[in-house]
Amino acid sequence: MSTKLHIFAVSDSVGETAEKIAAATSLQFDIDRSITRFSRVTREEQILEILDRALKDDAIVIYTLVKMKLGSFLAAKAEEMGITAFDLLTPLMKVITEKTGIESSQTIGLSHQTDNDYFNRVQAIEYSIDHDNGTNLDTIDQADLKILGLPRTSKTPLSMHMANMGIKVANFTITLDTQVPEEILNIKDNVPMVGLTIDTDTLLELRRERARSFDLPHDMDSLDDLVAEELDNAYRIFAKLKCLVIDVTMANIEEIASSITHKYRLPLKFSHVRMK
Repeated sequence: MSTKLHIFAVSDSVGETAEKIAAATSLQFDIDRSITRFSRVTREEQILEILDRALKDDAIVIYTLVKMKLGSFLAAKAEEMGITAFDLLTPLMKVITEKTGIESSQTIGLSHQTDNDYFNRVQAIEYSIDHDNGTNLDTIDQADLKILGLPRTSKTPLSMHMANMGIKVANFTITLDTQVPEEILNIKDNVPMVGLTIDTDTLLELRRERARSFDLPHDMDSLDDLVAEELDNAYRIFAKLKCLVIDVTMANIEEIASSITHKYRLPLKFSHVRMK
């Protein structure tokens, strides 16, 4: 049996209906869950691309395709490939047609509207922008997550990615002479904290590039010492704040976000692919 559950939510509109159903259902199972939403799926070649990915990821496919012909194509191809696929719309539309004698209009996007989920994401994005790089510490206690990290560890891109999942993130840069503000110390037991780092060689090369860019002296021994001290200071701060420490050297943002949401049981791990 699988120890992970991956659901592909496929739609010819924005896909929020399928995503919400997947989220509500999968929460009933004590298993590592992830949901990938595919929106604007309107062509057969897009269906084939998604099914290839589903086969590779061993994913369940659920779909809300208003165009019945496209839904039938997905169902047939999924059966051929041995992929579990479930149609969320057609059975109910058939029942309504039988009851009323009226055929569905098959108009895409009628259900998309501004709802609480949308506003939650907007608020999370606005909060994360306002709390980028240590700003607005007076409201940091409202964060769902605090990210600290050395320069160039993708703090801002990671914050924005998680904000798009509805998570309010504040991030803070750690440098050689950083002293942790009281506002952060005061929330260390109440707000999950993550410390981002990179390997010594990568950090050293970044410092060399900076020295070259600003035409600064970059004696090898002095740079080595600087980087070593910078890392030591970061790890001291991470330990003091009880951070989950993540090395971002070889990881991508989605992998890092997945690790964080799993560790702290933050909202479900979502990703979104808008088909072209």
